[in-house]
Amino acid sequence: MEEVRLRKRNEERCERILEHAAPLLVDDLDWNTVGVRPLDSGVIASLVYMRDVEGFTDRDLVGLTAHRTTLGDPLIRRFLGIWRAEEAGHAAALDRYLRTYGVATGAAIPRRQLPPPAAAPLRERVVARVGGPVGRVVAAAHMAWGAANELLTLNGYRLLADRCGDPVLSELLTRIAAQESRHYSFYLLQAEWRLAESPLARRVLRRVLLSSWTPVGIGDGYKQPAEFAVVMRYLNDGADGATALTRMDTRFASLPGFAGVHIYRDAVSTLAAA
Repeated sequence: MEEVRLRKRNEERCERILEHAAPLLVDDLDWNTVGVRPLDSGVIASLVYMRDVEGFTDRDLVGLTAHRTTLGDPLIRRFLGIWRAEEAGHAAALDRYLRTYGVATGAAIPRRQLPPPAAAPLRERVVARVGGPVGRVVAAAHMAWGAANELLTLNGYRLLADRCGDPVLSELLTRIAAQESRHYSFYLLQAEWRLAESPLARRVLRRVLLSSWTPVGIGDGYKQPAEFAVVMRYLNDGADGATALTRMDTRFASLPGFAGVHIYRDAVSTLAAA
């Protein structure tokens, strides 16, 4: 009965999140002042990484991300359409800033990295056709994985907004972080009730996260771990970075079945040892 109440409460909250969806506003920013304040190389590297990763979502959903159980949920299907549009808006806004900065300062800005073609391995295509308990586990995994990535992303934007030294960029990043916060909340609320009602999902996903989770953007055809390491070294340098890391692990570990999990600390430790 408690699981039923949790689902009802969380889905009502998800509905309210979608009601507040809106395009990212950027035209009112003072773009003419971009480049007046020089950016640290760590800021530029972080912006390039974030821009490219945001752009990776501008592709068809395939494999487990397009599982029929997940996309069969009208609320999630509606959210994913909004999420993809807003992520594409983030990529465009960050690219605009970087290009404007490059023109104003003469800095060499890497071009946007495009995602690989939307194709899924055979095993994912097979699992994507399976419903029942397997489908419910896949849907819970999608939502939990999304929550983990969005929590990392929004905290990265907040740290960069505080450190970048450019008021225009800081405001842009703050606006993007506000949308990422809504994305994170939706994923988290969906993951929470799905994990609460499925002991199988809790057991499976805990093992999968501990063995397979990688930070957002990393993978074959996507970003390399070394690129992410540069960003993490910059953002994690200082007390605020360490505090954010602990806060993220604490928040994510509050999901049902994830007590004691610290995927963010482990990711940073792995990068430091590489």
